[in-house]
Amino acid sequence: MDQQTDTHAVMHQANSGANEVVSEKRDEHRRRVLKGGTLQFNNGYASYGCTVRNLTQNGAMVEMGETTGIPSAFDFKMDGLEPTQATIVWRNAKRIGLRFSH
Repeated sequence: MDQQTDTHAVMHQANSGANEVVSEKRDEHRRRVLKGGTLQFNNGYASYGCTVRNLTQNGAMVEMGETTGIPSAFDFKMDGLEPTQATIVWRNAKRIGLRFSH
């Protein structure tokens, strides 16, 4: 399958531990990155560090030790990127898909 198409088949590790093929629809190509990021919420009094695994203009996939306790909206900061408001699109035990507010 051509990576420039809007539909990508990816392997996704489900919470059950079984691999399943998930069809994703994107208008833009994801760039693989390996950078540190921060999720801040509760008026800046709470924050979690994360690793940004892939990035687009409109969102990112981040990896962290645990995703429970992360609210659905927060401020997202990463080196080389202006701080932005982000919302969670999906989550599993260790990864979160984010959508940036512009």
